Amino acid sequence: MGNTVQPMHSSFANADLVECVLTSLPDFHCLASTILTSKAIHNVFQQHPRSVVRSVAYNLVGPALPQALRVVRCQNAQLYYKPVGELLGEDDIQKNPVLSSEDITSLVAISTSVQELESLFSWRMKDRRLKTSQLSLAESTRFQKAMYRLCLFSAVYGRYAYESAFEPDSDQEEIDSALEEAKALRKGFFGSFSTPELRDIQRIETFLRGIIARAEGVCFTTILPASYSPESSFLLYRAPHNVIDVYKGGLGCITEWKEPPLLPVNKKQPIIDEIIGEHDRCSQCQSDTVQGLDLWGPSNWSYLWGTAALHLIAQLLKGYVSANLADRSHFMTVLRETPAEELVGGLFDYKTPAYNTWNKADWLCKQCLEKFMRDHLHIWYLGQKVKRGDVIPGNCWYGYNCRTQTHKLAHAQKLNHWCEPITGDAPPTNF
Repeated sequence: MGNTVQPMHSSFANADLVECVLTSLPDFHCLASTILTSKAIHNVFQQHPRSVVRSVAYNLVGPALPQALRVVRCQNAQLYYKPVGELLGEDDIQKNPVLSSEDITSLVAISTSVQELESLFSWRMKDRRLKTSQLSLAESTRFQKAMYRLCLFSAVYGRYAYESAFEPDSDQEEIDSALEEAKALRKGFFGSFSTPELRDIQRIETFLRGIIARAEGVCFTTILPASYSPESSFLLYRAPHNVIDVYKGGLGCITEWKEPPLLPVNKKQPIIDEIIGEHDRCSQCQSDTVQGLDLWGPSNWSYLWGTAALHLIAQLLKGYVSANLADRSHFMTVLRETPAEELVGGLFDYKTPAYNTWNKADWLCKQCLEKFMRDHLHIWYLGQKVKRGDVIPGNCWYGYNCRTQTHKLAHAQKLNHWCEPITGDAPPTNF
């Protein structure tokens, strides 16, 4: 007799096995696909819909499910500007364990963003070698709980809640009164958390502001600017989990809206228990002042700068060539179209003899990387012109130090200035 597949009947063994499989599924897309594969599986799901849905929600979100569910339920219920005692608690999942379709839709949306931010946080704050999250279970749980608590703050006391606190035609006295009440409510909210939990929230806020600073034009650093921009405050008070969209696409959706920092800044670094390569040094200068996460290599070049920082990269060019009338527009176009990791990696293809001991796999500090870029960026661009099929004219004697290229188009077009000078004085350096 050949082997045949027998249809599943509703025996305890089969039903229990199917229920076990359903509660092990990683997300709701898999759950929907699975229960539609057969009527028998669908029937088992119908016998235990609440427990299966709750289990899949836990598989999707993880141990921070109570915090995530608190965010979406408070937001969906529009519990704006309420004292913390009137909000749904983190134990609401025990009090009301049934997840509605609205709960599920909101959980899927916010958890996707939080998981992406966790990977970005891990890459920048724990292990610069890998772009996927390397956080331990304890670190991941702290990160996600803090992230969802910051999201809750934004939902209940942030921009939309702020706008609902008073009528558009309110006079200044009413606005001032509402603002004082808002400060008291926010203080009460943060007062409901322990000191370690507050430090975790603060770490998340600092991390998110760093991403926004990158989009605003700060590059080559993990250190935040001395002052917070209105844009970063606006976004954190609007929807902090959407900072991942700023990382991917820039600040196009941000408009000015001022708010103070959520918490005072200090130097404590909670959430992370261990930083991989924390004491690594620059492969070239071996400086002991720049270590670990402030080193740059192939796995994290892509974080070096966003679109807003391209003018800073152009300033690395030697001499006056960044103002070359014939090429400056095309140079910026090439810069805009070339991802950071492709550009920096490409510079090594034009490595000069002075850098024979430098390798693409090196981990470099900011100073060494900038020095390497400054000495090779003009050579790399000339290579891009050759690849495009441009006919390169003869070199100007003054090379990139030529001042005439900045005010006479005919001269800029007639000679190549993306080359070393053989005469003349060098201008002051850009840095």
